[in-house]
Amino acid sequence: MTAMYVAVMALLSLVGAWLTWRRNPMFSPASSARTLVGIALLIAGLAWAIVAVVNLTRGASAILTFAAMMGIVVVGTLVMIAGIMAVSTPKAAKLVTTLPPNAKQVHFHRQKVYYWAKVLAAIAAAFAAVGLLIPEPGKYVVLSLCGITMLLTVILLPVMYVTARTFDRSLTALEYDPWVHWKYQPAKWQEWSNVQADRAKATQPTFTLKRDWKTLAWPFAAIAVGVMYFSPGPTWGKTLYVLLVCGAIAALVYWSVSAARRMPDNHKLSASAPEVYFGHDGIFCDGTYTTWLSVNVYLTSATIDERPPRSVLLSFEKVIPGAYSGNTIVAITQSVLIPPNAEADIARLQRELAARCPKARIALA
Repeated sequence: MTAMYVAVMALLSLVGAWLTWRRNPMFSPASSARTLVGIALLIAGLAWAIVAVVNLTRGASAILTFAAMMGIVVVGTLVMIAGIMAVSTPKAAKLVTTLPPNAKQVHFHRQKVYYWAKVLAAIAAAFAAVGLLIPEPGKYVVLSLCGITMLLTVILLPVMYVTARTFDRSLTALEYDPWVHWKYQPAKWQEWSNVQADRAKATQPTFTLKRDWKTLAWPFAAIAVGVMYFSPGPTWGKTLYVLLVCGAIAALVYWSVSAARRMPDNHKLSASAPEVYFGHDGIFCDGTYTTWLSVNVYLTSATIDERPPRSVLLSFEKVIPGAYSGNTIVAITQSVLIPPNAEADIARLQRELAARCPKARIALA
């Protein structure tokens, strides 16, 4: 019964992912078929590698067998992630990473990876220190958490770094060869930051528990029924597990939606560079780099906001994946102040965006 419950939840997740992908402007039957075939081949290759390692380590010592299996798990996971990212990214969504020889790369996204590397290292060190000080059996529990943290670090950090490096190279290319580059006087930028902050305060939140609790109620009910009726263990343990899982999902959904909306903060806006870059891959504005087309973020419209001061209003949709609550599609916006005498720049943005995002509504000119 437990296996059936897991299979049903996995099936629902796959259906949700398919419906979300169907909504993406880059969807096509050919790209979907290519992605499915690529993923199937990757899974087959990983299964073959695991079987090969098992056969090669048969009769070996327990330490050697464990090391070999951990190695194939880490390497296989990294290869699977890289392969899935490669086969699932359509050609139109591939970022420009070719740079001039004298280009100095930005480290905007990689700085965040360096920060998380320090955080994960500190967490692993804390677990290790506590595990070495406390007696058994708590020692093994804490040391196991240390091992899990180190395993996640070994898998996640390379993926995060490679992804951040790709975005940094794309941002560097954008700054070297933009469609449009607008710079503002500090006083004008501060005034515009105040306007954005005031408009954000008047905007209704995308997600509120009082209004949208029904969105989470059905997934939580399914989790509770599956755990309480199909999982082994005492009732109090299963109840605690359900509360922890549902609470973590609710917190993650709330945090993800709030972060995706990117509610403008006056201090953050004022501290960002008073300039904007539009280019082939996306827009860099307010200290945020947003791409026009990707699997999880894509432009839906570009219009002129006639409220004074006039601005370009860019609307995107962002997909927030969820293991149990399904994929959540969040609308995010980016407002860009139009400087004086920018008619030629607006006309170019109209042409370039219409060609780059043919399924989006571009109404700038």
